Amino acid sequence: MNTNMGYAFSSNLDGLSTKTIRVEVNIKRGIPKFNIVGLAAASIKESTERVHIAIENSGFFFPMQSILVNLAPAGAKKDGSWFDLSIAFMILKLSEQINCTIDAENFLFLGELGLDGSIKPMRGLINILLNAKKEKFTSVIVPFGNRFEASIMEGLDIYTISHLSELEEIVSGNKEKEISGKKYEQFRPMFGQIQLYNDQVFAMRAIAIAVAGKHHMLMIGNPGAGKTMLARIAADLQPQLTEEEYIEILRIKSNAESLLHEDSLRVKRPFRSPHHTASDISVVGGGRDSRMGEITLAHNGILFLDELGEFKSQVIQSIREPLEEGKITISRVNYHITYPASFLLIAATNPCPCGYYGSNLKACTCPENRSAKYLSKISGPFLDRIDINVKLNTFRKDQRNIVAMDLNEVYHSIESARDLQIKRFKNSEYSFNGEVEGRFLKDIFPTHPDAEKLWQKIQNYPENSVRKIHKIKKIARTIADLESSHEIKEAHIYEAMTLNQFSERPISLAA
Repeated sequence: MNTNMGYAFSSNLDGLSTKTIRVEVNIKRGIPKFNIVGLAAASIKESTERVHIAIENSGFFFPMQSILVNLAPAGAKKDGSWFDLSIAFMILKLSEQINCTIDAENFLFLGELGLDGSIKPMRGLINILLNAKKEKFTSVIVPFGNRFEASIMEGLDIYTISHLSELEEIVSGNKEKEISGKKYEQFRPMFGQIQLYNDQVFAMRAIAIAVAGKHHMLMIGNPGAGKTMLARIAADLQPQLTEEEYIEILRIKSNAESLLHEDSLRVKRPFRSPHHTASDISVVGGGRDSRMGEITLAHNGILFLDELGEFKSQVIQSIREPLEEGKITISRVNYHITYPASFLLIAATNPCPCGYYGSNLKACTCPENRSAKYLSKISGPFLDRIDINVKLNTFRKDQRNIVAMDLNEVYHSIESARDLQIKRFKNSEYSFNGEVEGRFLKDIFPTHPDAEKLWQKIQNYPENSVRKIHKIKKIARTIADLESSHEIKEAHIYEAMTLNQFSERPISLAA
């Protein structure tokens, strides 16, 4: 019995990680059938019908023989529809319907087939291309709709295909490769002067420090104090991305949506604001399809939790791990997956259910026990991970004045502080001051001799825990960076102390 066998390469996407898959195709005489084996998910098994009809609708004939496709390694579960192109390629090659002169060992085939033979765009392409480059592939065939996303990848020959009928032009060596290695500019915010009330200036300064050094921040204030407005300003004040951060955000964005336009590659640091009714799965990720949560979509950006006191306790506790580790590991019966989740947390909450506990403007109407319990879900271990905590006390109308602030100056000082941190942590695992572990603070953050005496006094205060002292020093380092100071000075330490206003006990937050 005559047997005809060969293989091509495609790729399997699992979260943000990828694995090269060898697509082995065997065609032999016998009862016509078309099977796919190798732990293929339903979306892959359906390829038999898609590939069959697409081949016939593209001007080729489908061989009425026994066709077996094996996706190796067979023990790894596969999902996705972009194996179609590699399967179709091998069927057409083995049935001698196309002239192939390329070295298929160096090619990666990616693309889902439509019934008319068209090639559909895919998600997660940048992750696959990064892995292909790592595994020494030289060429990749991608859907034409993904041409902009593929254009940023250096070191690979990229060929685009919009219809199966174009495949022979590529594999016979007659189609020009796409221009790759293109650089896309980031969004650059345009600022002017903004007007704040004088009771918001202190919190605005805290926002600038939090953004500059990546210090997690909690604001407590009455309704109308400006908590949400300040968080929205923080979204625009975020510093420009490094090239590594840009790729990380693009990898996540590519998995979440199809990047089909040039503008979709001009990204900025994300700002995610889930509603307080969000479930823990929607915030941290997981579910049946192991989807990414809000904390991963906020990677290298800001996660804003408005009305923190209204969030479910399990949601608040679930983000403790990523606040500490910069990643989230989701473990279920069927899978085990890790997503990046290094974000700046900015949280805001009222001090009580009605919002007016301690207000200068309106009396609190909450029962005493409800006011005490409202913030109890914000646990001590959660607060341990918050560097900056401030209260916004709204002044009476006769004491409230308008203050003009130039956001351009604030933004440029943040950018300068970021540049200093890039140099400081060039050969380190850290990127921002707020990420540094306490045991390394003394070596990394030099202190002015005049400030050393103050440090000794602070460390001798019995109410100051080691963790709190570390927070103050990290904040002081960022304040020094904002002022382009090489050393931490006394004034920086005093200001840092004002940004850590309440203790680790959550019940005291509203006091």
